[in-house]
Amino acid sequence: MATVEIPQQLADFTVLGKLGTGGNGTFYLAVPPPRLGLTTDRVVVKVFSGTCSDDAYRRGVRELRAFAAVRSPYLAALYDAVLQGQFMYAMEYFPLGSLGTPARPLSRTEKLTAIADAARGVDALHEAGIAHANITPSSIMVTDGGGRISDLGLARVLAADEPITSFAQPGAVQYMDPALLAGDVPSRATDIWSLGACLHVALTGQGVYGDIPDAQPLLAIRAALSTPPALSENLNRDERALIASCLALAGTRPATALEVADKIGELVAG
Repeated sequence: MATVEIPQQLADFTVLGKLGTGGNGTFYLAVPPPRLGLTTDRVVVKVFSGTCSDDAYRRGVRELRAFAAVRSPYLAALYDAVLQGQFMYAMEYFPLGSLGTPARPLSRTEKLTAIADAARGVDALHEAGIAHANITPSSIMVTDGGGRISDLGLARVLAADEPITSFAQPGAVQYMDPALLAGDVPSRATDIWSLGACLHVALTGQGVYGDIPDAQPLLAIRAALSTPPALSENLNRDERALIASCLALAGTRPATALEVADKIGELVAG
């Protein structure tokens, strides 16, 4: 099997290693350049797949600036954006990993607390008029005693005129509101749906669509649009009620992501 060469440099970031692939790009652990004046010596650089036009770069930077302008302790820090053939940006590094790939096994309480904090970060974005549009276990980062939301859904922005199959990545369909798959724009309601889907996987290890062909986005989308979400029998009554409310019809979901966070807090306390 051929090995994929890891670049030594990405712009003026010194690459230490590859962290993983997903969300329409590849993530690298890197040392930030002195020009950024950061106090941390480790950052994550996400490099989006494919080439990026100047117009797409400007759209991406505009979204990142809007994200970075939101003040919340539950949002991952963004540091820089670069166009070097491909679009890339640098963000905060979390040694404990994400819900999708944690550095160690997580307890139920740790998972719930991380999602609750991520929901608080999502609510801050919503209050600023921003939909995250990429909430998956991999974008919910784990911290000591909590979590943060990261990895804003830029793929849709960078591929503004492309069909959804161009940015619906393997595994991501499980966390996408069917309304998005049918062509709706990201919103407060679609992010709340995604939080519910993440909560279901965190508590049961199962997706709400069961076994769908994740490796083939078009088939996965078709399966999701034709298969009603199903909740695991392993959920307790309160867990089931919260997740069901997040996955309900848009007009009947929790009004805010903060409400979801508070309900998750009740699950932890209970």
